[in-house]
Amino acid sequence: MRRSGENRWPFRAGLAALLLLAATSLAGCASASAPVNVAAPGFGDDATGTVVFWARSDTITAATPLVKEFNATHPHLQVVMDSIQDTQAVTELATAIRGHAAPDLVDLNDIYMPIFTQLDAFVSLTSAIAALPYAKDLSPGHLALATYANRIYGVPYLADLSVLWINKTLFKRAGLNPADPPRTFAEILTDARKINSLGHGISGFSFAGDCSGCLGFTALPDIWAAGSNVIRGPVDHQTADVLGNAAVSSLLAFYRTIWSEHLAPQSDLTDTGATWGLDFAAGTVGIFPGGYGTVINEVPAAKRSQFEDVPLPGPTGGYATFDGGDDLAIPTGAKNASGAWEFMKWVLAIKQQDQLPSFGYTPVRSDALTPAFERANPLDVVALRALAHGVAPATTAYNSIFNQAGGPWLTMFDTAVFNNQIKAAMATGQNGFDQLLTDEAS
Repeated sequence: MRRSGENRWPFRAGLAALLLLAATSLAGCASASAPVNVAAPGFGDDATGTVVFWARSDTITAATPLVKEFNATHPHLQVVMDSIQDTQAVTELATAIRGHAAPDLVDLNDIYMPIFTQLDAFVSLTSAIAALPYAKDLSPGHLALATYANRIYGVPYLADLSVLWINKTLFKRAGLNPADPPRTFAEILTDARKINSLGHGISGFSFAGDCSGCLGFTALPDIWAAGSNVIRGPVDHQTADVLGNAAVSSLLAFYRTIWSEHLAPQSDLTDTGATWGLDFAAGTVGIFPGGYGTVINEVPAAKRSQFEDVPLPGPTGGYATFDGGDDLAIPTGAKNASGAWEFMKWVLAIKQQDQLPSFGYTPVRSDALTPAFERANPLDVVALRALAHGVAPATTAYNSIFNQAGGPWLTMFDTAVFNNQIKAAMATGQNGFDQLLTDEAS
């Protein structure tokens, strides 16, 4: 998810059509290879040979050192890693499976998983996961995206969770108590106004107003925290719930107030994600919804003490987080599925999971939250505690709705927040969501 100058999960014009073509192609080939028996004795233990691993380019900073460490400690099994661009991951993988040239293991943004799981294009790991002693501690959001028809086709790998960041220095300067962070929209507005009044280039709040993926990552949890959602139903039969949704209306009104009262920098209007969070990291913003990696990757360790993350609240309380990050899966046709599972289990071990915060990510095991972890990674504690309550929307239409620059999510936000037409924006959003969900189901 690192900053790339594009949306949080980049989406190019015309990709939706390519995904549909790839999915159609997969439907005819997913079962061509002999099934893998993950319950066979010795599966995933002391495998030999090589494992061809396709790692997502956006999370390569974590994959590279992990693969290096595995290879140094497992002479009987070597992982050969290739980096695939996030924008091309789905089509490249679909093409590889179709051409019987799939890797043994693939790292995918977890929101891409439903595209493949409903086509039986990955090896079912259901019984192997159930046998893990820590299965109950694995991220439920990641697992949900890897599950279709009660079969689990992947495991969580690393988590990228949304939180609300505050600048403790600016809070104190504005006469606010950092130990009493905002827990509702009203409290965020009150605190943002006081911080904004400091002047001299200080802003109370900041967001990436032209980054559809960034807004999905940070604003959808506000809706979930209110017990609501914008998409309902199973993956193959979904409908939109936008028009008349009180949580959506509250969210748009909140951001409209932020903008109309000039509580955010003017540059937020055109921020496509290329500079998202840099103003907060520079110390000129008081409140910022973002990810754990925002501070870890942008702020020197010596300066991190002035920042703190807290749960991302709903309109009137509660909290939620976007359970983003990556899943690992074994494609149908993998030549060394046993070796792939051995590496996957190694990555899930606490020793490896404890390394993830240093790369800007959160472990995918809730039992990683130990006193030692808290002392070593104080800024990742809030995210890890939220892991068990994370939400990750399972829909094959996620990219077309929430990531596409001209999609209905960003169009609705833009119309409501920057043009002050909330009701019209919600009506247009409802129509846009419904159309894309219908297209995906057809």
